[in-house]
Amino acid sequence: MESLNRLFSPASVAVIGASEVPGKAAERRTRSLIRGGFPGKIFLINPKRDTLFGRKAYPSILDIGEEVDLVMVVVAPKFIPQAVADSVKMHAKGIVIITAGLGETGEEGKRIEAEILSAATAGGAKIIGPNCSGLFSASGEMNLLGVPPIKKGPLAVIAQSGNIIDSITHYAEMRGVGLSHIISAGNAIGVKFHEYIDYLGQDEGTKAILVYMEGIKEGGEIVRVAREVSKLKPIVILKVGRSKAGARAAASHTGSLAADDAIVDAAFRQAGIVRVTNVDEMFDVAMSFANMPLPKGNRVAIVSEGGGDNSVAADNAEHFGLEVPVLPQATQERIRPFLLAGMPASNPIDYGGTAEENPDMINKIVEALMEERGIDSVYVTGFFGGFKEIIAPHVGELEEKTSQELVRLMRQYGKPIAVHTSFAQAPFRSMEILAENGVLLTPSSERAAQCLAYMAKFATRREKLDLARPLPVIRADVAAAGTLIEAVKQAGRKNLLETEARELLSLYGVALPPAGLAKTEDEAVTAAAAVGFPVALKIVSPEIIHKSDADGILLNLGDEKAVREGFAAVVANAGKVSRPEKVLGVLVAPMAPTGQECIVGMIRNPQFGAVLMFGLGGIFVEVLKDVSFRVAPPSDLDLEEMIHEIKGYPLLGGVRGQKPKDTGILKDLLRRVAQLAADHPEIQEVDINPIIVHEQGASVVDARIIIM
Repeated sequence: MESLNRLFSPASVAVIGASEVPGKAAERRTRSLIRGGFPGKIFLINPKRDTLFGRKAYPSILDIGEEVDLVMVVVAPKFIPQAVADSVKMHAKGIVIITAGLGETGEEGKRIEAEILSAATAGGAKIIGPNCSGLFSASGEMNLLGVPPIKKGPLAVIAQSGNIIDSITHYAEMRGVGLSHIISAGNAIGVKFHEYIDYLGQDEGTKAILVYMEGIKEGGEIVRVAREVSKLKPIVILKVGRSKAGARAAASHTGSLAADDAIVDAAFRQAGIVRVTNVDEMFDVAMSFANMPLPKGNRVAIVSEGGGDNSVAADNAEHFGLEVPVLPQATQERIRPFLLAGMPASNPIDYGGTAEENPDMINKIVEALMEERGIDSVYVTGFFGGFKEIIAPHVGELEEKTSQELVRLMRQYGKPIAVHTSFAQAPFRSMEILAENGVLLTPSSERAAQCLAYMAKFATRREKLDLARPLPVIRADVAAAGTLIEAVKQAGRKNLLETEARELLSLYGVALPPAGLAKTEDEAVTAAAAVGFPVALKIVSPEIIHKSDADGILLNLGDEKAVREGFAAVVANAGKVSRPEKVLGVLVAPMAPTGQECIVGMIRNPQFGAVLMFGLGGIFVEVLKDVSFRVAPPSDLDLEEMIHEIKGYPLLGGVRGQKPKDTGILKDLLRRVAQLAADHPEIQEVDINPIIVHEQGASVVDARIIIM
């Protein structure tokens, strides 16, 4: 927090490359800084001018004669290293680089970025950008965006794209939305997204954080920071790139299942981040968070003058995860006097036209709902606000009083109110009263339900995050594991043999059934007798990753004869897809008792680092795709949710008279895989599949591990 304070509330700002040429990037930003009322000192740097905007201009920042807190650089790429070096000499705390054409264009641009980052870091300066639009800080009264005056308010915006910043700024102006900060991150070679989120999480003037994100870097840090900030205020992210084009092919089941966007969704959910799909939605959701009290649950009451609007609203509410409960009889009886005879008071509530001439009836109903402990939010839908046109002009004054009363009720009882009406955008005072005082007002029934649902989910998530606890570190033989991994590297392999994977997992306390590697039929028979019949035979070869695809597995071999014939068969099958010298033998293992097949995995994701996976396992795992993900390190809450959120969880919980399976052993296994990934960053993928989960304990049947 302290390290970024001087960037957003500097005592002085210098502009290197300041200009008065209309339309130039430097001119627009210099003008917005001056006309925006910045209270500190402003130094304009341009070696070709003596004055700019009626102020003294300096040939170099070195000529100012005093330290500068923040420097904005708007010069050609070749001049940026010198500008940064000079800024560091003047003890700048932050350097905002507007210039494009650096790292995003090629190797030379990346070289310049590395040079200026090194110089800035050595001098204690933080870089914002390059290739960014600038900054706006309401608390610092500083506008370095080159846009007209910005209304101050409770929302902060962080975005990678400069043109999106311009669009969001204009959009906020059109909607009358106030902003506390606008941060154009650009290439983000210096200050990272998670640092901005951390700063804004502690900023008293920010009630909700909006983020536009294209690519993700340091995703693990974003999850870590956002998980804490979400306990204080909502983070609403518009992350583009949902297409399947980003999914990469991988050798393991875990890799092929881990599509990038599925991991993004899981990571955001894990951190309490609200993910939206467009700018309209982003602003509506954020304004709802910033202006309305959070509901205590997801139970909503719906009120309208007609059954059609009520039906649409109820469908929308349930679609987004809200519950529309039947009201207690006592509350229904309290509401009934305000309804036409025979109209339902159960929920949704149809007042059948009684409020069209006397809108105060809406307040009477809403107040009863506010006092009902089984209701968490109220959803008014229909034509409210337009009664003055539909009925008579004098009703408009009554609607204004009704709007004022709705605002009072929301504040008094601490429950959010959403008003959907086709007159939401009409220039009526009743509508202005609602919008000015934070009641969610929208012409979309779907959006009203969506915003209330997001608020309910966030409130629930925040409570869970408060209760989540980190997991204790597992004691493991890290050194022996490192030696094993290094030996595989020296052998020129990236995939561990199953025997090696078993050994590595055992070093991390994973209990494994006994097994023996046999190189001959006689050794296979001896191993089978040692582990106990019936047995499974599995080929061991560095050239065969998916053994079942190569017909390299035989199951339920019950005697010596079957083992001898089976050994010959799997070796022969392996010879069709692997060089004979690479067939190292056959693993002989006991058949696992019956149970539920599951998969536990880990993939090293380029955006988030180590990501855990859990789901229903077996050979059809890629067909079922019933899996869940979490960014490591997980909390106890993460592991609990991973198990419960798959569609097939009832198979673990016990169905058709079966007893529940041991999910505790699954959480323990996930925890050990997470620790393995943390201790050994060379490990790229872990695939433990299947795990046969029993009523007590589990049998690890197969495992593969891939290293870099």
